[in-house]
Amino acid sequence: MGLIRRHGIRFVLGTAATIAFLVLFLRQVDLGEAWDEIRKLPGWALLASLGLILVNVTAMTARWGLLLEGAGHHVRFRQLFATVAMGRAANNVLPARGGDLLRIESLRETEGVPVFVTAGTLFAERLMDGVVFAAWILLGALLVGNGGIPLLTGIALSSGVTLGLVLCWLAARHPEGTERFLWRVSRRLPGRWHTRVARAGANFVEGLGAFRGARRFSLVLGTSALMWLADVAMFAVVGRAFGLDLETGAYFLLEGIGNLALAVPTTAAGLGSFDYITLLTAKHVDVSEATASAYVITMHALIVVPITILGACLERPALPRLFRTRKAAGEPS
Repeated sequence: MGLIRRHGIRFVLGTAATIAFLVLFLRQVDLGEAWDEIRKLPGWALLASLGLILVNVTAMTARWGLLLEGAGHHVRFRQLFATVAMGRAANNVLPARGGDLLRIESLRETEGVPVFVTAGTLFAERLMDGVVFAAWILLGALLVGNGGIPLLTGIALSSGVTLGLVLCWLAARHPEGTERFLWRVSRRLPGRWHTRVARAGANFVEGLGAFRGARRFSLVLGTSALMWLADVAMFAVVGRAFGLDLETGAYFLLEGIGNLALAVPTTAAGLGSFDYITLLTAKHVDVSEATASAYVITMHALIVVPITILGACLERPALPRLFRTRKAAGEPS
C-alpha cells in the first residue's frame, strides 16, 4: 500500500506541475498566431533537424556503451541503440522518467546486466548531461552578455555537478572502501534488506567504472559534448528557418535551459516545463513574442515526436520478452 501511495503522490504532483507550467505558457502565447508562423517553416529545416536528432541518439548510444564497458559489460551497439531509443520514447510518455526503468529492464533481459549496474551508468549519464548543460548555459550567458537568472542557474548547476563528479570519482576509485561504508550504513536494516542494499550499492558503484580512467572519462565527456552540440545545431537551424537574428551564444543558452527543463522528472516529455521555461529564455535573448511561441512549440515537437516514433518502432528488439509474452497470450490453448 505504501508503494501505491508513493506512486499516487508522484502522479498527482507530476500532473499538477504539468498543468501549472502549461497554464503559465498558454497565458503568454497566441496559438493561432504561432501556428501561422509554424506553417511557413521550410522543409529543409525539418530534414536537417531529423539528421541532427539521429546524430544525437547515436552519440548517446556510443556514450552508454563506453559507460557499460567501464563497468565490465560489452553490449552490441545495435542492442544499445534500440534500448536508448525505446527508453527515450517511454520518457516522453511516462512521468518520472519511467523510460529509464525500461532501459534497466531491457539490459537485464537481453544482456543479463545487473539492475543496479545499469542504474549506475544511467546516473553517470545524467551527471555528464549536467556537466554539458552547465557549460552551455554559462557559455551562452557570457556570450550573450545578459546574465541574470540564466547565469546564476549555470553557476548553481556547475557547483552541483562538480560535487557529483568528485563523489563519483572517489566512489569509483575506491570501490572497496565505498562498499564497506554502505555495509556499515545499512547494517541497522533487517538482515535480508541489509544484504540487498549493500549488494545494490556495490553494483551501483560498479556502474560508475568509467570514472576510474582518464581516457575513458574523456571519451564519455567528448561523446556527451557531441550529443548536445547536435542539439545546439538543431536549435540554430530552426532559429535560422524562423528568421531569428541571434548570436551563437543564444542557441547554447536556449538548448541548455530547454533540456534542463526537460530533465524535470515529474512531467512526461517535459510538457509545460520545457515550453514555459524555454519561452522565458527566448524572450530573455530578445526573440519577439509571436516568433518565440512558434519557435518553442516547434523545438518541443522536434525533440519529442521523432524519437518517440523511432523508439516505438524499436520496442521489439529492446524488450523481446514482452512480445514473446504477448504472442504466447494470443495463442489458442
